[in-house]
Amino acid sequence: MQRLAETCEAIAGTTKKLEKIAIVADYFNSRTAEEAAISAVFLSGRPFSMYEETTLQVGGSLLWRVVQDLSGKSERELSDSYRRHGDLGAVAGEVLPPQQSSPGLNVLEVAKLFREIAAGRGTAKKAALVRELLAAVTPLEAKYLVKIMTGDLRIGLKESLVEEAIAKAYGATVTEVQRANMLLGNIGETVLLAAAGKLVEAKMRLFHPIGFMLASPTESAEEALSYFASAAVEDKYDGIRAQAHCSGDQVRIFSRTRDDITESFPELPDVLSGLDKDAILDGEIVAWSYSEGNPNEPGRALRSVRCNRGWDARKSARR
Repeated sequence: MQRLAETCEAIAGTTKKLEKIAIVADYFNSRTAEEAAISAVFLSGRPFSMYEETTLQVGGSLLWRVVQDLSGKSERELSDSYRRHGDLGAVAGEVLPPQQSSPGLNVLEVAKLFREIAAGRGTAKKAALVRELLAAVTPLEAKYLVKIMTGDLRIGLKESLVEEAIAKAYGATVTEVQRANMLLGNIGETVLLAAAGKLVEAKMRLFHPIGFMLASPTESAEEALSYFASAAVEDKYDGIRAQAHCSGDQVRIFSRTRDDITESFPELPDVLSGLDKDAILDGEIVAWSYSEGNPNEPGRALRSVRCNRGWDARKSARR
């Protein structure tokens, strides 16, 4: 984990895209495929792969209490540090004492502890596990572990750059890596396939949300049409972008962030079940007024999601 933390520091120390990609690629080449796979997820700013519903459910206040307890700092000292950095991970890196035990944790052990934290029941159990994790690492490692737990590395590294680093490290094309990651929704699994030279084996799977194809802005309609030999234009309904995965009577709906939001739209599974073939439908969920024969107000579908407290809680934990 120390090597990954040092890599993150190096990435944060440059604003040049190609240098960031080279640093990450060199790191991948220095690790086993399994370590690189876990690290790719962490470098994307998440404790778990994008497609997973698993979350740590560890809030900022819990992390604050653990850092304060381990550091022995007063509330005022911790607050002063936070005002200087504006980031709890950086605060942990500044105030935590040097780790005494040796050796420290590797990324595989960190991933295992993250799973244990996610499975922990109750605040006390989670706090104990987070304390165990941060007590076993150096301040620099703690800095980036806290950043991963809060979902924001703040080192200028997007997942798209991690994809480019995978391509550079394992001799693949960026397009091959992007395609595999889109189909798998798992950048760690993408690393394993790239390391084995098997990116072409990436397959779309039902009930495993894939990456969404998003629109790109252009300067004019003429420019947009110039990319196609024969183009069609249609009205866009303003609702919620979603994927519906359908197989027989089983239907699950995923948001653009690949969260399962099926329970937020109880009207849809019955309509979509019983299709002749298994299907993944990509489209927009729109509230429709049958009495008026047109879309209802745009915010109605969004309110349906916000009414589902469970989905909101997962989103808050992931953020």
